[in-house]
Amino acid sequence: MSHPDCPACKCNTLQSCETVSVENQHKLYAPDNEATQRALTAAASDTALHYQMLRCTRCGLEFSDPMTAPSATWYGLAYRTLDLFSLERWEFGEVLSRIPNGSSVFEFGCGSGNFLARCQEDGRMGSGMDFSRDAVASCVAKGLAVQQMDLNTIAVGSGPVPNIVAFHFLEHVERPTVLFEHAAAKAAPSAHFWISVPSDRRPTRRFGIGDYLDQPPHHMTRWTTEAFRQVGKPHGWRLVEVLYEPISLRAALWSITAHSRRYQEWQSAGRFEDHFVERAYRALVLPGALLRLLWSERQLSGFSMLAHYVFEA
Repeated sequence: MSHPDCPACKCNTLQSCETVSVENQHKLYAPDNEATQRALTAAASDTALHYQMLRCTRCGLEFSDPMTAPSATWYGLAYRTLDLFSLERWEFGEVLSRIPNGSSVFEFGCGSGNFLARCQEDGRMGSGMDFSRDAVASCVAKGLAVQQMDLNTIAVGSGPVPNIVAFHFLEHVERPTVLFEHAAAKAAPSAHFWISVPSDRRPTRRFGIGDYLDQPPHHMTRWTTEAFRQVGKPHGWRLVEVLYEPISLRAALWSITAHSRRYQEWQSAGRFEDHFVERAYRALVLPGALLRLLWSERQLSGFSMLAHYVFEA
């Protein structure tokens, strides 16, 4: 069976990862609401109900086959079910600290407008687009300059801007290169482009723990630094740096302990039904967890990674 080439570097040497059943995913989205499960599955049925995740051996990108994102109807229902619009993200502050007051910003996938509202409050001119009707309505109600568009088929118009952002948007797009093409069309000379995605160093990725929100149909791709470098080059975007959201000491130590083989075995055997036993176990293994954090797991990160590009076309 043939598979598509890597969307980032066009390599055709791939490894198979997990297979995903959309119907099973929806049971995790709404475990106590069968009607919502059925509605989600019905909304996804026009695109795909099964996905195979593939890993590129050249750049490390993991992507779905088929690379077919669900409809805006599915996203609207999923986001209302899961309440995924974050009021604040680490990367908002990181990017805003690097954009001068009075400068203009364009955001792809602006969601309900939290970042654009921050721009407005801090004296920056912001506009954006999103494919969710509900998200756009929320932005318009806040007085933000946002339009509903389909990134895969509709150009975003002209008008160069010096700063472009896309926060947790790229992983939803079925043709990632289109985002870079449209960003190039919007870019002023030497423009900056900031893209955040789920970190490839966060605990679930680092320890191989399944994360249903980081699988299709919600996410089409899982990014690495090399994949970022490769996907931007053909469109004039040079990768300058990749930043990682910090993880707290407490969260890092808990993740290292909870994802260890012995902890999982004890948990499966029911030994942690008494919370005192579980806490005592974690205290006992704390020195070992700290050593792992200082040595083999020193790159462990928080939820997001942030790629920073400069336009050189």
